[in-house]
Amino acid sequence: MTDKPAHPVSVDIRVLELLASKLCHDLVSPVGAIRNGLELIEEMQEDEDGDGGAAAIGGFLGEAVKLIDHSSGQADRRLRVFRLAYGLGGRDQKGFGDARAAAAGYVEGSRTRLDWPERVPHDMTAQRRGVVKLLLNLILLADEALTHGGLVSVAAEGGEDRGRVTVTAAGRPGTLNPEAAAALAGTAGPEALGPRTIHAYLTGRLAESDGFRIAVATESSERLVLTAEW
Repeated sequence: MTDKPAHPVSVDIRVLELLASKLCHDLVSPVGAIRNGLELIEEMQEDEDGDGGAAAIGGFLGEAVKLIDHSSGQADRRLRVFRLAYGLGGRDQKGFGDARAAAAGYVEGSRTRLDWPERVPHDMTAQRRGVVKLLLNLILLADEALTHGGLVSVAAEGGEDRGRVTVTAAGRPGTLNPEAAAALAGTAGPEALGPRTIHAYLTGRLAESDGFRIAVATESSERLVLTAEW
């Protein structure tokens, strides 16, 4: 097995800029909420020197701590996913445990549920270079498609040399919009991409770089199936 990409893929500077914009957009909300919680605590400290009631201050403090805890957890879960989905470490994963935990954390508290059973795929499949990273990206793509929430499920067959992973999105609208589909297929160039399609584009190029074949099937108005084969 070689560490060289099966099909080298060049990346346009615009793609890097759009990815940076996406990451900042997805992180600014929880990070901003942490800052809001800290500012609330600062205001309460000022009230302690004034006429603020101890009971009221205690209540506000509890809410501020809850806000910080929730938002810091959300930021942490998103960073764990981004590290594996976009970072170098995700390509060299030799098991699916970290990716499964990261994906579960990513959808926690959202309208999307994840059905990714233990030992699916078998960890021997993870020896196929890039498959862990690609599977996680397909899950994120399925979650993006379910704008009203739903169920994302994972299935697999085969092994390191020959196999298939399948990600099914059940819910509304249950399809990729045309722009995302074109980005995934690579028929849309970097100049046509935007923050809403950059993930689909990168998923397609990651698949190409490691020799995966991606298929997209809309089985019904509420069922999208994403498949990667090798």
